[in-house]
Amino acid sequence: MNDHDFTLIVSGVDASAQDFEDRFFEAGCDDATLMLVNGLVAVSFTRAAPDFAQALGSALADVLKTGAHIERFEPDFLVSRSEIAERAHLTKAAVTHYVTGERASGFPSPVARITSASPLWDWVEVAEWFAKQKTLPQGELGRARISRALNQYLANHGDITVPMAASLIQNAVAA
Repeated sequence: MNDHDFTLIVSGVDASAQDFEDRFFEAGCDDATLMLVNGLVAVSFTRAAPDFAQALGSALADVLKTGAHIERFEPDFLVSRSEIAERAHLTKAAVTHYVTGERASGFPSPVARITSASPLWDWVEVAEWFAKQKTLPQGELGRARISRALNQYLANHGDITVPMAASLIQNAVAA
């Protein structure tokens, strides 16, 4: 069993309700911290499971038992240079060398905020590139694919069921 850290941003629950915390605890979220961040409810898990897919799948099912609607999953699939460094276990300087082509060629281009000082990359594209270089921590590519699949589904459909979440997770891992 390994611990897996992630956060689900939820809506449809009243954080000021007397039974707010109890609803999550009784639904099986006893390994989560409930937070109100920027007006949003965040359910931050450290879930023990054999793998990330099982940890996330069980957490999604538990959160849905509370009546909450899942809005987003974090960590997101859009990442900055700093987040790339953290997820790939590299220094920010090393990531900059990859981005500029000084360390290796073919690093993915940013996909958002390209003209800003802090562009964003698609973590799946970056993780795939690092996997080809054989420098990515074990399991990170699968986590990246799950993150993108889940957040894209939520952005396009707005709500998710346990069977749909299980299917998305399974397909993302198999990709």
